[in-house]
Amino acid sequence: MTRSCTLPRRIAVTLLTLSALCAALLLGVNYWATPTVVIRNQSGVTVQVEAQWSANRKKLPAIAPGAMRTFKVAGESSIAFVVTYPDGRQLTSLPMYFTTFTAVTAVVTDGLVDVRAKF
Repeated sequence: MTRSCTLPRRIAVTLLTLSALCAALLLGVNYWATPTVVIRNQSGVTVQVEAQWSANRKKLPAIAPGAMRTFKVAGESSIAFVVTYPDGRQLTSLPMYFTTFTAVTAVVTDGLVDVRAKF
């Protein structure tokens, strides 16, 4: 009797373990596949940055010199950045295309917003 109860339990534990591993794998792939946006401030002043993609806009908290901000976006589109300096001057980057597994990096300097994508 012991042997007949042990086999179904082993099968059940094995199936539950495999299900948990598959769920963890799917969650991990969804997390890493989501496009990531990184904004680095290499200017000498604190800047305000607004990211614009599809019908979305994200205004980030002020970014101090040498600091960076990271966030994730969903889907596939092109993204542009509007940087506002303390003196009121604004610079807009060229749009950069992103899709799954893409990392978009915007580097803000005193007179330029350089955007690059790493697929």
